[in-house]
Amino acid sequence: MTNKDSFGFRAMRHHRGARRLGACACALAVFAAAHAQNNPQWTGISTDTGSGKTVGGYEVHQSIDVGGHIDEKSGSPQMWATLVNIYSGARMLDQSLTMRAVNPSTAIVFDRLSSYSYGYGGDPINVTYLNMSKGRLYDFRASYRRYRQYFDYNLLANPLIPPESNPYVPWLDTPHLYNTLRQMTDMQLTLFPLSHVSFRVGYNHNINQGPSYSSTHLGNDPWLYQNWRNSTDNWTGGVDWKPDPKTTISYDQFVTHYKGNTIWTLAGLNYVLPNGQPVSLGVDLSSNWNAPCSAPFNADGTVNPKCSAALSYTRVQPTRGIFPTEQVRLQSSDIPHLKLNGRLAYTGANSTLNGYNESFNGLITRTSQRGYVETGSSKTQRINVNGDFALEWEISPKLRASDVYDFWAFRMPGINTFTTTSYTGTSMLLPPTGSTTTTAPDQQWINQKTSTNTTLLAWDVTPKATLSVGYRYRARRITDAGGDSIPIHENWGLFGAVLRPMPGLSINFDFAGMAADNSFTRIDPRQLYQYIARAAYRPRPWLSVSGAVNIFESRNNIDTVNHKEHNRDYSFGASIIPNEKWSVDMSYSYNDVYSTTLLCYPSTPPPPSAGTAPGICSDAGTPYSSNGYYDAPTNFGSIGFTLNPIKRVHARAGYRMSAVDGTAQIINVRQVPGSLQSEWQQPYGGLGLEIAPKWTWKFDWNYYGYGEGTPIGPTLPRSFRGNVYTLAVNYAF
Repeated sequence: MTNKDSFGFRAMRHHRGARRLGACACALAVFAAAHAQNNPQWTGISTDTGSGKTVGGYEVHQSIDVGGHIDEKSGSPQMWATLVNIYSGARMLDQSLTMRAVNPSTAIVFDRLSSYSYGYGGDPINVTYLNMSKGRLYDFRASYRRYRQYFDYNLLANPLIPPESNPYVPWLDTPHLYNTLRQMTDMQLTLFPLSHVSFRVGYNHNINQGPSYSSTHLGNDPWLYQNWRNSTDNWTGGVDWKPDPKTTISYDQFVTHYKGNTIWTLAGLNYVLPNGQPVSLGVDLSSNWNAPCSAPFNADGTVNPKCSAALSYTRVQPTRGIFPTEQVRLQSSDIPHLKLNGRLAYTGANSTLNGYNESFNGLITRTSQRGYVETGSSKTQRINVNGDFALEWEISPKLRASDVYDFWAFRMPGINTFTTTSYTGTSMLLPPTGSTTTTAPDQQWINQKTSTNTTLLAWDVTPKATLSVGYRYRARRITDAGGDSIPIHENWGLFGAVLRPMPGLSINFDFAGMAADNSFTRIDPRQLYQYIARAAYRPRPWLSVSGAVNIFESRNNIDTVNHKEHNRDYSFGASIIPNEKWSVDMSYSYNDVYSTTLLCYPSTPPPPSAGTAPGICSDAGTPYSSNGYYDAPTNFGSIGFTLNPIKRVHARAGYRMSAVDGTAQIINVRQVPGSLQSEWQQPYGGLGLEIAPKWTWKFDWNYYGYGEGTPIGPTLPRSFRGNVYTLAVNYAF
């Protein structure tokens, strides 16, 4: 179950940004009304116009939905919280307000204002938007968004413990469960938006905080409590100069400041040593218990002090980064038959880590390590220059040519110095038998330069057909401190067609093919092909249908990689709107994601599917291989009806679903299909009844159902079903 207070903080304390925006909107509305009373040109009289009210010289429209949810569910509460996270309680479901000055010349603060919000009172997503403007003087936009993300999919990071493990203790929840809160505040102000010179300033605050769990690879992988507190502040400023209606020159300055204060501490101290001291055996209980650790438990149930375990662990790494960027842009169509666009940006960023401190107290038997303390600092720079330039030339009324050139070059030098004191020992009941201290300064860097040029020629063959053909060349070079320098050259062929064979029918087709002489990662393609076809047909004013095919194929088929993948998507949609009384919308999509890559790994014992690895892998100590097969064919479908049989009754109903029947390479003998073989169903319905002028009673029903195939593995079942009933009263004018 999701407990909104379970990790030591109160979710409802984080509404301040939304309250400020809402208070700002209300204060501005009150100011406008007060001004109307003191302005002889405004009557200050409220009148109902049928489509809104006129208040103090403003035409006002407002709508508010107040009500709540009633939930009823069964099955896995963890998965309900992960995928739905909606619970019973009162809510302010929706609110909107618009104000437009009847006579803009008499409005002092604003002549247009709009505000919209939803989800307050306990929903996982809360949003508030505020927009207002005053003619040629300014335009202001602001928003506040609050997302609570709970995640407990118990196959994520689960060790799926093999049967021969002793003890056999399955994890029922994911070892990497998290319950974080993300808040984003955005503000953007433009001064003199319609003038020859306009100014822009903006601010964004993004904070992610809350608890989660993770692990670290020491001995039996200690289980950690990870407390997130990371924030990003963005300041923007810019000026636009419009010397004539067809030309705009802009200068922008962006400054991003990142602050990372996430900390890690040991969790899961659920066992004890013979002396009564709490101890953690960690996440991975699948290790073979070798001498001097013959078994993890003594006869009395206490932990064998000669086995890998953790007594304590902490890690603190306060990270700070600042990323200033300058940018210049040009847009112009002054020259007849020629359009120009250009952009150039420069970033000089610095990231520092001061006061790094990591300490471990316990035992790692494979290295006879009794603990360690590591401290240090690091600093990294990122120098980035990027830009693009594009032109479009109208050669004739039927022939156009375009060329786009863009480049991206960055270098990242970094230095660090860490001092590690490592303690040796063979038992957690005894003090360390020795220690060593090392200081390891290091310097690393990576550089990359990329330039791309794309040329296209478009020809209106007939009024019903347009063809385009193009060529793209991309060159990359990646260099690192180890002396590796990887050049990559790509050649692309491009083709497109737009056909209008009959009224109401349009067909688009695009093709892109690429061949490269090198790759940076194993899954980077050396050959790539993409085909996209879209069609839309409207045979009657009340009927429209559409369809699309998107086929992506790529491969990196050298002997030691043998990577192949495809993503094929086929979709169809139709809309039937014969009159205002009823309508139908339907859609269907089939998506198949497939990949295979040569994998090399060690395993004791090897799984039944293991093959003999090629020499390049066995030489590195990974004697087994597999094809890394993954296939996920997925069906998506939806159908929706709207009914308005009489003026005061509005109804809707429908069904949404997705189902995947996928397979993957089995490496762990206890691996299960999980979400690769699952179904998601969501039928829904709603009814609106106008009970009085401006008042509407609303009822909504949503069903959520999630299920997986078998076997489910050593974890708890992840299937659930549930209903959410929403009751609300809407007032609008």
